[in-house]
Amino acid sequence: MEVIFQRVSDTVYFSTAARDDGVTVRVPGYDRTSPVPHDLAHFVAEREFGLARAFWGSVAAGAMFTNMKVVEGRRRPHADERSKRIMKANGLWLGAGEAVAGAIHDAVEEGHTAERALEALRKMHSSVSTEPLPVGVEDVERAISALRAAADRWAEIPAGEGMALSWRVPVYDPGLGDRRSKDRKGGRRKPRGVR
Repeated sequence: MEVIFQRVSDTVYFSTAARDDGVTVRVPGYDRTSPVPHDLAHFVAEREFGLARAFWGSVAAGAMFTNMKVVEGRRRPHADERSKRIMKANGLWLGAGEAVAGAIHDAVEEGHTAERALEALRKMHSSVSTEPLPVGVEDVERAISALRAAADRWAEIPAGEGMALSWRVPVYDPGLGDRRSKDRKGGRRKPRGVR
């Protein structure tokens, strides 16, 4: 999926996502006072941590949130049912994506250390799981570095222009169960969205 973050003014932006199903959707941004758009922080953090079931992964899989609209292409039959199934299956992950993006965004905008961001992630994770958080300080540092680089690029984008980023996290499809499907000859093929 290719996503373009489009700057309208210093405080207004929107994004368009050209999904692999041939549909391009518009995701409205919101007025902001911070240098890094919230949706850009989500994109970078979710991509760096491989969160296939958070916001941008759900969009890539075919979810249509209420604030989104189709701007190009034609949705497939039963797309609304598929969207509802994706959002229901990804509900917990959507909240986790918000927490992850918030921790990384705060680290970049407020100068928090990777250790502080990791502690925020551990606190969030412990509220939903007894398992250890499957990321370490190096992972958090990588995500912070990636968001800083994206923020630097964004700062150079003039009003009326956009910044393109690629989403290459494999798509999670709740309709496939184990994320694989059989072809007509009985063999296995790659999960949808994997090239």
